[in-house]
Amino acid sequence: MGASCLVGAAASSARHTPGDARRRERPPAPPAGGPARARGGAVALVLLAAPLLLPAYSLLVLQEALVLALACLGLNLLLGTSGLLSLGHAAYFGLGGYAGGLLYTFVGVESLEVYLAAGVAAAAMAAAAAGVVCVRATRIHFSILTLAFTQILHSLFVSGIAFRPFGGVGHGLFLEGGGGLYVPRLTVLGRALAPEPFGLAFYYVVVATVGAAALLLRRIDGSPFARALRAGRDNELRALCLGIPVRRFRWYAFVLSGTAVGLAGGLFGQLGRQVTPQQLGWFFSAELVLATVLGGTGRFWGPAVGAGAVVVLRELSLRFTLHRSLVLGLLLVAVTLLWPGGLASALGRARPVQEVSRR
Repeated sequence: MGASCLVGAAASSARHTPGDARRRERPPAPPAGGPARARGGAVALVLLAAPLLLPAYSLLVLQEALVLALACLGLNLLLGTSGLLSLGHAAYFGLGGYAGGLLYTFVGVESLEVYLAAGVAAAAMAAAAAGVVCVRATRIHFSILTLAFTQILHSLFVSGIAFRPFGGVGHGLFLEGGGGLYVPRLTVLGRALAPEPFGLAFYYVVVATVGAAALLLRRIDGSPFARALRAGRDNELRALCLGIPVRRFRWYAFVLSGTAVGLAGGLFGQLGRQVTPQQLGWFFSAELVLATVLGGTGRFWGPAVGAGAVVVLRELSLRFTLHRSLVLGLLLVAVTLLWPGGLASALGRARPVQEVSRR
């Protein structure tokens, strides 16, 4: 193992060009804590004031963008930080809604808190089980395995097998809804609210939950754990030689990523008042990957920007009912060609850079 490490490290070093060495030796830019906190505070104020500024439909679109942003931030813990492309994260998104939906339908649990907790727990357990197998592979094999797990789970709900443990009631519910579940307005902190107060309360639940989860993911992104994941992404052999348990850390990242996506799925189920097998399918997984890449995987907030862009482009394409998919596809192609590094990178370049004057 020691000889392999030395040979691998030497080969890796030989592949680097002098330009790469200069980039590695460049001192990091000083932290911009003040401006970042100011921007974060401004975003928080806008989100808190949004119910006073936006009509009801626009507020629903904003909540959808926030939920999708959380799912993309969770996915980027694998895609951007670990360098692993998952085509199966729709499974954890769908489970986040189905777990609580099944609790309400067959047990009668009406608490929003229990509903979300059940979805998070189900997504975390499914991600832990699938991750044990998936992290043993890398690159294209990892992607194929994640896609296979998603399709297996999707088939359980499409075929009705997931409803069989509930007997004739479950079978009848499957025949009636085609595998989908209705999610009513749940109680918030034990209180049943009328439609309008519930909409306002749930909006702030979404803002608080997405904000807290995003801040936690941000802390993880700046931690030694994330740096170890990036080391394994850039050069797995060198990371192993440094003593980093690459496979185990990737499994941790897989579980954390699936848990965050499951939380987003639970919020989406209550927002849309239903969960469907389409939320478990590979097409939705591809949509999550598309939004993440569109925003940019190299910056932490890039996937959130991409999620917002996808929601906005989708709303714009709704004006062309007969050619909605065509218009949406053309808009996405145009955005990708204009900003190949992601929307977040384009926004970063638009701001004045003072790094040269500081050096």
